[in-house]
Amino acid sequence: MSSRRIVWTGVLMFAVLLSANVAIGLPEIPSSAFQPSSGCGCHAALIEQWQVSMHAQALTDPLYVLKRDEANKATDGALGPFCDGCHSPIAIMSGENKSGTLSEVSIESVGCDMCHQITGTDGEIGNTSLAFDADGTKRAQFDDSVSPVHATAYSKAHETAEFCGNCHNVNHPGNGMHLEATYTEWKDGPYAKEGIICQDCHMTPGPGVTKPNPGKAAAMGPEREHIYTMTFVGGNVALGDAARAEERLQAAAQLDLAVEEIVAAGQTVALKTTITNVGAGHYLPTGLTEVREMWLEVTANDAAGTELLKERRMFGTVLKDASGKFPVELWEAVGIQSDDRIPPRESTSNEYDFTMAEGPVTLTAALYYRSAPEEMAKKAGVEVPVTTMASVTKTLYTSAEQRATAIEKESPRAAAGFPWIWAVAVALILAGFGGGVLASHLKKS
Repeated sequence: MSSRRIVWTGVLMFAVLLSANVAIGLPEIPSSAFQPSSGCGCHAALIEQWQVSMHAQALTDPLYVLKRDEANKATDGALGPFCDGCHSPIAIMSGENKSGTLSEVSIESVGCDMCHQITGTDGEIGNTSLAFDADGTKRAQFDDSVSPVHATAYSKAHETAEFCGNCHNVNHPGNGMHLEATYTEWKDGPYAKEGIICQDCHMTPGPGVTKPNPGKAAAMGPEREHIYTMTFVGGNVALGDAARAEERLQAAAQLDLAVEEIVAAGQTVALKTTITNVGAGHYLPTGLTEVREMWLEVTANDAAGTELLKERRMFGTVLKDASGKFPVELWEAVGIQSDDRIPPRESTSNEYDFTMAEGPVTLTAALYYRSAPEEMAKKAGVEVPVTTMASVTKTLYTSAEQRATAIEKESPRAAAGFPWIWAVAVALILAGFGGGVLASHLKKS
């Protein structure tokens, strides 16, 4: 069988499997059983946080729409409903995705009432494995909530990582391979062993575990020792809360650069970079990792700007099809060709070398992140910026004398910005004047 026929057979099987059960794990529930965010006025502050989140844009995100449309074209429309299961569960459960006319609550993607009527997990975690009891009762982590407008109930599920894993693990419906494995990465890592769950990092004010976060869940509710924010911040700088996303990206990785700073001209400069995942409870990067871009750039330039070294290393997942071809799209994938991402609290190192110039050399190592490739962003009509996660710059010299001379040249610049009153104070002290004279000068200033 030719490789082309193997790939097409795999895609056809994918379409057949999905046509029989397009929304794996989801029950049939009318959209009228869910309330849009416009009816959640008592929680206005939390709604404001949610509105700029990727949960609120999950169905309308131009990058998602582009990829889903490409997948639909390749699978004769079979893949779209599978993807929409996580990106708008209500649209799938209500059947509105088939009619093409979506209600307000379906368009809201992953909205308030959708999450707060979940009771737990139905089956194996992943592929929208959500269990619902859409009776109007709002469920959350408090066991003493009272509302004048709706029933409330305590939900243990809302205090677990499995609650998030229901959508943040995506397995190929044809062959079961992980397409996204954020939940599994967490479960198999150190954060799970320490009891740190998704909500502790992605639903708190800053990067990492920033608890407690005192406040009110509802305007008229009691003051709580800790409430979760509805930001759900990840690494999407382009479409989400840019400031918070950058903050998390820059707290996720530590970059170290080891190199001798004095190397004779003409000799080999040996250097080593080490990236450590210090702030993410999952791999870096995570999610749709054949689309996410994280890369290390190492450059060295002499005083004239001549490039002595320029290296780039990409981090991500490369998928392969049944014939061994790579890279391929999600719907063609049967396995992983390579995966060099960085697990939680683990490190990866690279070694480089170049020939030292006659004069000083500026050496820079920088770790960058972009949530989608430039070509994909252009097709979707979205500007996806590059975020510098971490960077280190060092200047190398051919001798200690050259280094001393360079520092001496920098000294007048520092002196130019030195406040005159402190210069006078230092001069007085050195000249042996008493404390009273010094105090007098400072007082007059």
